[in-house]
Amino acid sequence: MKKEKGWTKIGNLEWSEDLGIMDWFTAEKICKEMGGRLPTKKELLYLFNNHFEEMKKMLKQNPGGYDYWSATTHSTDPEYAWGVGLRYEDTSYGNKTSSISYRVRCVR
Repeated sequence: MKKEKGWTKIGNLEWSEDLGIMDWFTAEKICKEMGGRLPTKKELLYLFNNHFEEMKKMLKQNPGGYDYWSATTHSTDPEYAWGVGLRYEDTSYGNKTSSISYRVRCVR
């Protein structure tokens, strides 16, 4: 695990620091402005399943009890996107305009 100016390299990706709670559209915009993007649902699950110890170190400022937005839109309703809980590997989906329950970490 390598840390560089707000980014932590785990596996083949660099993960941003926790950017807080926001809606999906704001998250997508901020990630792009930072030179990154929202991670896919698959990437978040890969982080949990294959880099658990590094992920726990990365989340030290936040114990990981939150769901994080993914770039993956729900297949039956494009107004929703998937989130992944990094504490228990649970998945859920939320309305992209909701800013009350999903946190953000970008990847590059």
